[in-house]
Amino acid sequence: MEIIEALSSDRVAWIDEAFAAGFYRKRAGYFAQCLQQQIDGELVFLLARDDEQLLGYLKVVWQPDYPPFIQNGIPEVQDLNVVIHARRQGVASRLMDRAEELMATRSPVAGIGVGLHPGYGAAQRMYVVRGYIPDGQPLMYNNQPVAEYQPVVLDDDLVLHLTKKLRQ
Repeated sequence: MEIIEALSSDRVAWIDEAFAAGFYRKRAGYFAQCLQQQIDGELVFLLARDDEQLLGYLKVVWQPDYPPFIQNGIPEVQDLNVVIHARRQGVASRLMDRAEELMATRSPVAGIGVGLHPGYGAAQRMYVVRGYIPDGQPLMYNNQPVAEYQPVVLDDDLVLHLTKKLRQ
């Protein structure tokens, strides 16, 4: 049975090992840092699991680095990942449902940044289907606005930010 829960101290080593086995390894200490940020009230780290099998995770960051979100008090979903064997089964959608419920307690709008290279195609489609639209700001590269005609590298750091109205 699938469970979506906040990261707890007893799950840090487990998720580090499970994520590396099902996807790729995050930098050392990443999940411990996420737990500390959760304890400090900076974010909520949600993980989806089926018993002891990791399915995916995401972070709801209450004060993201993206200036338009900061200025407007918009929380942001970050680092949504679903392990390869669990993709196309609705795990990301269920994580997003829970994230949006949490964000709606603090903001009428949810934000998310999505990469633009082909590896993000499924995520791009899912966000549009969920009602996210571009926020009208420039693309960002390494957290800096991309100027018109500026050459950029099409990698994970080229991001379009989207928003969704959660409540009126």
